Amino acid sequence: MVDLKDEVLTQLEKHEETMRLDEFVRRVEIYHRDDGPGVERELLDAYAEAVYFEVDTAAIDDRLTDSDSWESGEHLYELADGRISDYPPDWHERLGDGADVRDVVEVLQNEVEEAEGDQREAVTDERGVPRPKVAWVGEAVAGIDPETTRDRLAELEENDEIETFASQNRDPTVRLT
Repeated sequence: MVDLKDEVLTQLEKHEETMRLDEFVRRVEIYHRDDGPGVERELLDAYAEAVYFEVDTAAIDDRLTDSDSWESGEHLYELADGRISDYPPDWHERLGDGADVRDVVEVLQNEVEEAEGDQREAVTDERGVPRPKVAWVGEAVAGIDPETTRDRLAELEENDEIETFASQNRDPTVRLT
C-alpha cells in the first residue's frame, strides 16, 4: 500500500484542467520527495487513481527514455531502480541536493535547446531560461524551495552574474553573463 500525501493531491487538483503528463510527474516528484531522485511508478499510478481527473499513466511508457542526458521532446526519464523523473539522470547527479541556483541556470542554458510544452518554456541563446523552469528544476532535482530560488536569482542579478529579460509574459527570463 502506497501512502499518499494530501499536499500532493492538493497541488495536482489545483492544476488539473491544464496539467500535462510531464507536469503530473514533476508535481509528484516535487511534493512527494522521499528516498532519492524521481518517483516510483507505483506511486504515480496511486496518485493517478486518487485524483478526480483522468491521468493516462499508460502514456508514461511511450515517453520514457533511458538516456542519461537531456533529450529534446517531451520525454520522461528512467532513473536507477526503475524510478521515473521529468529530468535526466545526469541532472540529478550534477544538481543533487546542495547545488546552487546558478548551477541550475547554467545546466538549463547549456543543455535545453527548445521549448517543452509551450513557447513560454523556451530556452534561447538570446534571452536565456524562463524563471519558472529554473524554479521547477531547482525544486525537483536540487531540493531548492521556490523562495530561495527567487532570492538567489535576485542576488545573482545584483552581482551581475545573470541578466534578466522582461517580456510580455509575467515571468522574465534569465541568462548567465
